Amino acid sequence: MAATAPSPGTLARTRRAILDAAIEVFARDATASMGEIAQAAEVGRSTLHRYFPDRSALVRALLIDCADTTQHRLAEARLDDGPVDEAFRRLVRTMFDLGFRVNFLFNEVGAGDWDDTAWERAHMPVAMLFQRGQRERYFDRELELDWFIRTLWYLISAGWELTDENGTPRHIALERVIRTLEGGVRGPRD
Repeated sequence: MAATAPSPGTLARTRRAILDAAIEVFARDATASMGEIAQAAEVGRSTLHRYFPDRSALVRALLIDCADTTQHRLAEARLDDGPVDEAFRRLVRTMFDLGFRVNFLFNEVGAGDWDDTAWERAHMPVAMLFQRGQRERYFDRELELDWFIRTLWYLISAGWELTDENGTPRHIALERVIRTLEGGVRGPRD
């Protein structure tokens, strides 16, 4: 009797399991092997290679998945709604919740042959919030967008490290990130 092909739902779940496992494994060890990814995803190496023939195919798929997820979550955060300070806090919480994905994007974008327009598109709401915040004098007008984004990522990464390495509760690490960012990127207080 011939084996039946997996259903589209099974294929999608397996692909999702591989991507989710890979993002966590790469966040802890950027040099992890495909075998380690397969083990973390609880699939065989041959299954992993059917979905992603090599490491570069997996990394490209992760970059696209991370950019898509980021774009979706930032849209849900409604950064163009309400006062800038509230939108900024929603931004930080959203980026903090994206965890490994943002860290992976930060380390991988610009590396290799990936077209980063998907990431630029996903990041557009952040740029628009920053510009609105500068117009409304919430953010320092002397700061550049690139510096704002780097500062945001670095401090969020420090918050993740705090929870991971020291066991600091997530809500405390997040509050420290928000407080530090608000103190450092705010414009002059008249």
